[in-house]
This record gives sequence, C-alpha cells and structure tokens, in this order.
Amino acid sequence: MTPSSHRVYDVAIIGAGVLGCALAVTLARQGRQVLLIERNLNEPDRIVGELLQPGGVAALSQLDLDSCLEGIDAIPVTGYRIFHRDDVITFLYPPIPSRDAKLAKQNGLKRPEGRSFHHGRFIMKLREAAQREQHIEILQTTAKELLWSENPKRVVGVRCRSHAEEEPATYHAQLTIIADGQASNFRSKLIDRPPTTNSRFWGLELIDADLGSYSLALGVIGYGGPVLMYQIGERETRILIDIPDSTYRTCSINGGIESYIQTKVIPTLPDTIRPAAEKALATGRLRSMPNYWLPPSENRHLGVALLGDAMNMRHPLTGGGMTVALNDVVILSQLLSPQQVPSLASTAAVLRQMRKFHWKRKSTNASLNILAQALYCLFVADDPSLKVLQRGFMKYIKHGGTYVEEPSGLMGGVYHSPFLLCYHFFSIAIYSLWVLLREECASSLWKLPVAVIQCFLVFGRAVRLIGPYIFTDCVLALFVCVWAVLHHNIPARTDGYWRMVRRKLRWACLAVCAPELLTLFAVMQWHGARLSVTQMRELGDEDWSIVHGFYANAGGFILVTPGFPPFPINATSIVYLRKTGRINPLTITRDDIWDRSKADLFAKGFAIVQTCWVLIQCIARAAQGLAVTPIELFTVAFLVPTIATSFFWANKPQNVEEPSVIVVNWRISELLISEGESAKEPYVDTPLDFIEKPVWQGWNRRRRLLHFGGLERRPLVRIPNDYSPPPPTGKEALFVWVISVVHAAVHIAGWDFEFPTYAELLLWRISTVILLGVMVIGGAVPVISTREWFDFTFNLLWIWVREARKPTWFRRHLFNFIVDITYIVYILARLIIFVQIFISFRSLPASAYDDVSWTAFLPHV
Repeated sequence: MTPSSHRVYDVAIIGAGVLGCALAVTLARQGRQVLLIERNLNEPDRIVGELLQPGGVAALSQLDLDSCLEGIDAIPVTGYRIFHRDDVITFLYPPIPSRDAKLAKQNGLKRPEGRSFHHGRFIMKLREAAQREQHIEILQTTAKELLWSENPKRVVGVRCRSHAEEEPATYHAQLTIIADGQASNFRSKLIDRPPTTNSRFWGLELIDADLGSYSLALGVIGYGGPVLMYQIGERETRILIDIPDSTYRTCSINGGIESYIQTKVIPTLPDTIRPAAEKALATGRLRSMPNYWLPPSENRHLGVALLGDAMNMRHPLTGGGMTVALNDVVILSQLLSPQQVPSLASTAAVLRQMRKFHWKRKSTNASLNILAQALYCLFVADDPSLKVLQRGFMKYIKHGGTYVEEPSGLMGGVYHSPFLLCYHFFSIAIYSLWVLLREECASSLWKLPVAVIQCFLVFGRAVRLIGPYIFTDCVLALFVCVWAVLHHNIPARTDGYWRMVRRKLRWACLAVCAPELLTLFAVMQWHGARLSVTQMRELGDEDWSIVHGFYANAGGFILVTPGFPPFPINATSIVYLRKTGRINPLTITRDDIWDRSKADLFAKGFAIVQTCWVLIQCIARAAQGLAVTPIELFTVAFLVPTIATSFFWANKPQNVEEPSVIVVNWRISELLISEGESAKEPYVDTPLDFIEKPVWQGWNRRRRLLHFGGLERRPLVRIPNDYSPPPPTGKEALFVWVISVVHAAVHIAGWDFEFPTYAELLLWRISTVILLGVMVIGGAVPVISTREWFDFTFNLLWIWVREARKPTWFRRHLFNFIVDITYIVYILARLIIFVQIFISFRSLPASAYDDVSWTAFLPHV
C-alpha cells in the first residue's frame, strides 16, 4: 500500500532502526495503522549495534521476532574473556532463572546466549518483518519537521521531503514516535538535555582472526581505553578501540590515529590476534563513532514520544543498546495496547502511559545504563584509585560462582536489579581495599597509615562511579552525618531491639527534615550539662565533668529506693541529693563513662571527610560553571546545623546501653514529707519533679504528649530524647536562631536553578523564601521569650508550654498563634522543598552529570 498524506495514521515512526522496526511490527500486530519513515532503506553499515546480549535475544523472542536472527550468519555469544595485563579471566552468562519464563523460552538452553552479527543484516531482517505486516506502510523519505497544532498544543504528524527539488509532503498521525538514533534531528525540540561524549570507538574488521574461542567476546583493559572484540561472521571479527578525546587530540599531532593504534594498542592484544589486526589496520577501513551518554528523559509533549538512542544512550562497551531498545518495545507493547489505550487519539491517556513507561523501564534498563558507564570509567582507569578498583575487580571475578555469574548476568540483561548491581559494585570496592592493604603492607607495616588514606580515596572514587553519582554522594553524606550526629539517651532495660530501631528512625527523620531543631536540643542539653558542672563543683565534687552532666541528663543514673520502682534521675536531681546528703559522692569517672559509650569514631571521621568533600565539590562546580542540583544544595544547607549539633554533643556519650545504679536505704515517701509544701503536688515524670520546677520557671510538658514515644509508665523508666533542662538562655536561643536563618538562607542560592518548568522554579523560590521568613520570624520568638518582660503563653516545639503570668486572652493567644502558624508554614515549605528535590532527578541539566576538572585549579598543570 502506498503511503498517503490524506489519511491519519495511528502511529508514525521516524527511524526504521532496531527500535523503530520492532515497535512498528508490534503495534501493527495489535491492529494499529503504522507509517514507518526512514531516510535510507539501503542496508546500513555501522561499527556498533552488532552485539545483542541474551536479554535482548529474550526480548526479541517475546516480540516473536527471533526469526530475524536467522540467515544473517549470527554467532552465538556465551560470555566474555577479559585480558588485564598478565591476568586472563573467563566468565559465562549465568543459568537462566527458572522463574523467568521470558528467558526460559529461549530454545530451552541451560545458559542464555547472545548473538553477534553484521548490524546491517540484522536491520534488513527487521525491515523485511515490517514489510510483511499489512498494517505497516514504509516510506523512504527524510523527516524535516514536526507538525504542531494549538489548543491544546500537540504534535499531529510530520513533514517530509524526499528530494530537495520536491515539495514537502505532510503525514498526519495520532501519535508520532521519534526513533532516529543518536544523531536525532528532533531531540533538541523536545528535551533540553544534549548528549555528552568523552571518547570514540574506532573500529576495524579483522579477517580470520584467532580469538581462541568461537563464542566468547574478548576485552583488553589496563592499558588506557578498553578494547572489545567479537565475531560478527564466520570469518569476520569486529575490534572496537576506545580512544578518549584527550588522547585523540594528542595523537592527531603525533603521527595520527593509525600510528597510535599501531604502537599503543596492537602490542597489548593477545598474540594470536595481532597479525589480523595489523593487516586490517594496513588495508582495512578505519572508522569511528562517538560514545555518547544521555540519561533518559520523561516524554511530556502531547502526541509525540522520543525513544531509543534519541532519548537514552549509554557507553556501548557492554553492548546493551539494542537490549535496552527491545526491552522498551516490550514495555510499550503492554502500555499502549488497545486494552490499555483503545484510541491513540486520546493524547492525555497516551501521555499518562508514557509517564508510566519512564518509570517502568527503569526496572529493566537502569542496571544496564548504570553498568555501562561504571564499567567504562573502571576500565579506562585514568587515575590510581581506579587502577586499584580494576585490580580488585579482576581478583573478585576469579572467585567464580556468584561472584562472576551475577555480574555477567547483569551485563547480559539476564538480571534486572540495580540493587544487585550496587551489591556487587561495593563488594568489589571493599574487596579492592583489602587487596590494596595486603599489597601495601606486605613489605612493611609502616605503609599502613598511607594505605588507609588510599583506601578512603579509593572508596570515594568508587562511590562516584555508581551513577548517578550526584544522588549517591549527597545521600551518603546525609546518611553518615545523621548516623554520626545522633546521640540518643539511654534506653530502658525493657526496650526491645525493634522499639529502639523505630525510635532511632524517628529521630533520623527529624535530623533530616528539621536539623535546626536537633541543634536546639543539643544546645539546651549542653547548657544543662555545663550548669551541673558548676553546681557540683560548688559542692566539692571536682571530678564531675560535662561528660557526667550529659550522662546524667541522658538517664545514666537509676535511683533504687525501698518499696518504689526504680527510675532515672537527672543532673539537677543528683545535685539536690548530694546537697541534702542523701547520696554519697559518685565514684564513676569520666573514663568509666566513655568506656560505656560506643561512639563510632570511624563514622564521625567519615562524616567529616564526606561532608567536606560535598561542600568542596559544590564550590568547585559553581566555580567551573557546572550545575549544582537541589539535593546538593540541600546537603550543604544541612551541614550548617549539623556541624553545630556535633559541636554541642561532642562530650555526650553515644549509644550507651546500661545505666549506673544508685541504691539508697531511704524511702521516697520520707523525702517528699521532709520537703513539705514544695513536694506536695502530684508528679508528672518522677517523684523528684519538684526539684526542677524553679529551674523551668513555669514550663510544663504538653499534657497530650505525656504518653508519647513510649513514656507510658510513671515514674519514667527512661529519660526521653527531647528532655532538655533547663530552657535556653538568651545567648543560646540567639545562637540557634542564627544557625536556623543561615540554614534557610542557603536554599536561596538555588534561586536560578534549572527546573524542567517555570512553575517548578517558581515553587522552589516561593518555598525557600517562606522557609527563610519563618526562620527569621518564628526563630525570633524563643529569643524574645528569654526576656524578663515577656509575659505571654508560648510553646516550644509544640512540646513544652509556658503559661502567661497574667492570663488575659491577648497574652494567652498572641504568640501561641504566631508560633503555631509559623510551625505549620514551616512544615508545608519543607514538604514542597523535599518534593522539588526528588522530582528534579527526572530532568537534571546536562552539566549536572559532568565531573569537576580539578586540574583546572592547579597552576601550570
């Protein structure tokens, strides 16, 4: 059937490559009328797109297109053989999981197989399959521009021109799919992110090369850019040589690329391959293709979808491009089926399905995308840290079993698990550290300190490899900071493991969501501990230190009296009992308390290193004009209150599990009777509440929170983590106010962030300004409340409440209303910022994926 410009097709697909042909056939079999547009229908001749991983073969089988692999002289590929200097390792694709029906269907093989072939032959087979479908019309012409309609703005077709002298023809379609490859003419019209490249593959076709194995792809690493070899026919072998752009510029001056390959690359190849390589270099056709990196983007335009290499590219080292494309077709065949979308004219329904596609494809393709970039960075090994990881990788794979099969399964698309990828990647990183320590210390233990420093550098480099590195770095920094800064009070003996875990999670969430509140608690507890030192030394207890004060206020001392349940006593109560002679001087020393503490010095040190690294990296990115992302800015803002919190909790014991017990022979009733009127009122927390009443000056815990967070029993069995005697002084409140304002002001630095839409940018600006305003206004109230003239009902963090001395309506409600409103607005602004941070990952600026060029800061380098 001849294509017509007078009809409206269901789908117009621009590009009859792997994805375009496979998707056209799939949609046509579902009854869609498809127009397939291709600029040149002759057999293409490319140096990539010749290795189809087992996951791609399985996807092709699922689409019932596996016959396209027949009659093209395709070679089975069962795994890889990697040459790393003097080491050689072989790993095969893992056995097919019995639960994976898609792979098990593949000819009943115990181990999956990929296929390597001439790219053009495979494409022609796919086009023949498309020609056989009655619902597909194939048109050889050049797509020039998209046709847009207004109200609503959507793509309604494409304008094409076959020859320069002809009039352009228009073809209308309910859905236009752009799959015109890595050099797409339409990408810039639909997304703002351009692809980036740092290297090129230079390809030769070897004749009768002896690879040593008929069904293994070969890789050579450790000498610069990686080299990949695999058979594409009975006699033909493709060799792909990765040459970074910086190396290419250098060798262009020093004899050309052929000279570089002859002198630098061919000597590193296995002996059996060198003759064929030298002959191909001398007589063959040397061609190159850029190795692009383009993160996937969500389709947001009505009536059009960007797919394939036009939308998402990764380094072709792992041969995952066609596998990703065919997996995408499988997903789209389900999401765009007539059962899901009866009519593609419903552009809103199609757009919803494309949004689902953007996230659903991550489950199958995220590991392939990440692995391609990570392995390339690992194999190119351009710094000492990467060389350590490279050696560790080789030794790790040599262990065999799951150490080799699961990584090869990820590379082959047999396994689709980013978590499995992260597990093995960091296992390799940690194993590499062990290899490094063993190598460095083999000759002398004096090298151990240097080796430890190297381990930090290697691990930091490994973290940045497992992209997207921005998210990982910042989340890691947040995690280690939260882990290191939290100093919980001592749990009750009846607290189970999971109760303590839930409590820690609650406080970890508070530390991330409202770090300045954690600073307030730390400042108040620090003040209480210092005050106890002054009071105890007035009583002659010169050994009492700030560590004792923190320990006491964290519930470190349990009072046991006859006929009454044991309960914790804080520093104020200890001062009172010492002053009245009811307890003897405490014998526990500062060192004894620190022995009970399980402060993780490694975690704190790592937190400092990681924190400084993120801060320095953000400054360097800004200095070099690279994009700083919302999560990076949030992490920098988070550091301000976290550093303050760490300072004030520096002397607080961490993770103490067992308190000290003080046993006395007098009864609580005797104590209360001896105190007379001051101890007559019922207690709220412990029988010694009357001791703290003058200190707190009218402050009381909000009644509805008396039983919150496991404080059900009376007397208390532990001191809650928000216990902060006494209330902050003016200086302390002022300090916390300044920290809070600075923390909020850092977010304003993202005023000109690149968000996908102006509405999102406006929302970011509004929420950050509101956050700053709340910190300025709401944070000033605690400062004012410390003044003598302040006589208003006021609540601190909705936990502690102080009533006005003159209970008029105005005094009871004015500041309470101001504080409550600021708290509510604060929470809303925080939520908006969090949402903005996480949705920003769907479309980051292109420069967000660029590394800082550290050598640019060094003179004469």
